[in-house]
Amino acid sequence: MATISTILNTKRPRKDETYPIVFRLRIKKQYMDIASGFSCRKDLFVTKTATIKKDALKTEQLRIMKEQHQSNLNKFLTLQINDCTLNDYRNFISKTQIQSLSIKEFWQQEIDKMMAVGKLGNARTYKITLSALSNVIDLAIPFQKLTHNNLKEIEHQLMLRNVSINSISVYLRTLRAICNRAIEKEITSSDWYPFKKYIIKKERTTPKVLSLQELKSYFALSFPVNHTYYKSHVIGALIFFLRGINLHDLLLLKKDNIKAGRIIYKRAKTGKICSIFITPEIQSLLSLFNSTGSTLLGMITDAQLKDKTRFSATIQQKNKVINSHLKKIGESLGTEEKITTYTFRYSYSNAAKRLNFSKDLISEALTHSYGNSTTSIYLEQYDLAIIDDMNQQIIDAVLQTTSSMAT
Repeated sequence: MATISTILNTKRPRKDETYPIVFRLRIKKQYMDIASGFSCRKDLFVTKTATIKKDALKTEQLRIMKEQHQSNLNKFLTLQINDCTLNDYRNFISKTQIQSLSIKEFWQQEIDKMMAVGKLGNARTYKITLSALSNVIDLAIPFQKLTHNNLKEIEHQLMLRNVSINSISVYLRTLRAICNRAIEKEITSSDWYPFKKYIIKKERTTPKVLSLQELKSYFALSFPVNHTYYKSHVIGALIFFLRGINLHDLLLLKKDNIKAGRIIYKRAKTGKICSIFITPEIQSLLSLFNSTGSTLLGMITDAQLKDKTRFSATIQQKNKVINSHLKKIGESLGTEEKITTYTFRYSYSNAAKRLNFSKDLISEALTHSYGNSTTSIYLEQYDLAIIDDMNQQIIDAVLQTTSSMAT
């Protein structure tokens, strides 16, 4: 009469060439799909066993989730006297879950799932937000009881505690994501949605940049190999020369990311492919690292890569140490802005503007999204040589020993 199975929904491909894994419930000739929150490539999903190759954690999580859905279905069938329909089940599961699962419980379940599949950074963000919001509102309530007025009260209470506008924005966007997932998983109805008329405020921040002269001073510095700041100084230089690469992406570059004299990698944040020509200056900096493992710089060991439970903490610790060193270097140079790894990304953009490169070309170099679709279409056709030439000119400019241009 009614069955539930775990399948790959091949009719809904995603941009990353994966397909969503869903739980397909069939009642008579009708069926409905319940999202699992997971996806994978076709060649990795084993239909017969509903497992994912080389991913025991996701496979186990899917098994647990299916058991829960099967339990709900069994309860539903036990209570039915007459012939049941798909709508009957929808009504049953909606009422059951709304009554039994609170926002806090669902939120914690999502954190546990992230932890199970190794998304430790996301799990940490969701955990911090849950803790922060729990201090200003009771989240041990059904989703249906969260209202537009509650959102305004959350904002008000956080502002009274001197939490910044952008931090409040992050908290509320995370709460909104939880609400959207609850709707997607049919924990609650889409008719209820407190964010329909609520606008999440965001404060525009001014990027902190180094002037061209300050950049020249930074690159003119030279630390002995055994100096505490040596590697951090080189890392700052590499971030700039590699067109503002994110520290996370830089540390995780592998030796096989080098192909035909270029560093080719996928940005962790956006998934966009980046291709950077290895200039003599970049090659010189890379040669300063003696990696015996798979990563290009060797600052993340193979053992640390495999340790999924501590990986996020490892990256955070590396980031903390490097930024601490860069801050001290900035203080010694007397820079107006505190130097961090992000400073070099913004400073790269600023240097490019100072050298009169176009906004669209800079966006392409930084792998940003574009302002309109027409621009995007044309930018896709940019010859890499144009960006390579711009990068070399920017490198040459900051390596000049004398100031020949306005800062």
